Amino acid sequence: MIDPRSTIASSDPGVSSGARDDGSDGSKARWRLAATPCSVQYVTASPLRAKQSLICSALTVLAILTVLTTFSQRSPFNNLDVLPVDSTGHYRILIGGHFHGESTNRSGYPAATLLANIDTINKLGANLFLSAGDLFMDPAKDQERYERSFFSKLMMPLFNAPGNHDAVADHAPVILEMPGEALDGITKFRPVWGMITDRVLVLDLEASDGSLTERDILSLEKFNRESQLVTHVEVVRRVFIVTHRPIWAEDDPRYSSLFEGNTRSATGTNFKKDMYPLLEKIAQHAHVYWISGSMGGFAPSSIFFQEHAKNITYIQCAIRDEPRDALLIADVYPDTVKWSSFSLTGQKLLAPEKYDAAWWRAHLGEGHEGFKWRLLPYMIKTTVLRKEFWWGAFGGALLLMLVRRLYRRS
Repeated sequence: MIDPRSTIASSDPGVSSGARDDGSDGSKARWRLAATPCSVQYVTASPLRAKQSLICSALTVLAILTVLTTFSQRSPFNNLDVLPVDSTGHYRILIGGHFHGESTNRSGYPAATLLANIDTINKLGANLFLSAGDLFMDPAKDQERYERSFFSKLMMPLFNAPGNHDAVADHAPVILEMPGEALDGITKFRPVWGMITDRVLVLDLEASDGSLTERDILSLEKFNRESQLVTHVEVVRRVFIVTHRPIWAEDDPRYSSLFEGNTRSATGTNFKKDMYPLLEKIAQHAHVYWISGSMGGFAPSSIFFQEHAKNITYIQCAIRDEPRDALLIADVYPDTVKWSSFSLTGQKLLAPEKYDAAWWRAHLGEGHEGFKWRLLPYMIKTTVLRKEFWWGAFGGALLLMLVRRLYRRS
């Protein structure tokens, strides 16, 4: 990590000793100068020095304003800001997904297991709460009930990676910044502009049917120190990527069979071709956690946790109003991340790392209770009363009439 205070002014006009390490690494020059906008000083004639001093002051004010706006990151659901790290550099992320619960839930409220634990969730004291998609069953109808029962009672900022049940729109990536720390000479940590160490990216893949857009890729390209596509490369220790779909599983035989009930792209995604090579480059300098929240109803656990490669970890977490419902907790420290889980029903859970691909293969199908025949009348009623059913029936009838007419003419 680079300390902006370590950059020394040079007596040679146009030279900054903080610009390069060895004169050969252009990328290091780029991000070091970006982190210290006022570190380059010149010893020149007095009028020029005055002008440069004015420019440097303006950049300093701009830097302060950037800190104030960037580090004030507000939830669109409950208007709460992401809390800063504490005096030791620690912060906590709470993670879950599929908050509407079971697919038969037509109540307009979140999962009962979630609502029953609001007080306990608040006591966890997380800096932010990440939803990995399918926050709503029907966002147009459910918004008011969610506001009343969930959003208004939640005491931490909530962010959602849109799922197939959420409103479909071309959302720009949400980039949350957890400020970095610099030792003040004693034991305290303080935020320093240009030393942001962790990023949380909340991506919307629904509008593109599971593929990453150019905008999504460029938002991650900033963390690739070898990038030639962006003008400013950021130094990070960790990148948390949140999407609803586990697109990393679709074309990988190690994981695809574990999530067969998930929403999948009709024509495939660009993860393997365009994204994974970029993840490998980022993982050379930072740890990448890819967090998703799409699990079929017969999943054996609410948690999937797999170290896929060095510094690349795949994670899933979703609830469905089942006894297995649980949330993930990431306690992030300057030198490590400690993972734990919180059961929403009081079940005893293993450490998150135990729920890897091998565990899932050994327990797949245990969540399958068979078809619940007593629910059949309810399912028929809720299906028939939906307008989508009647639009589909009307369209099917028109298509059948057209085919019959063409057949008779032939």
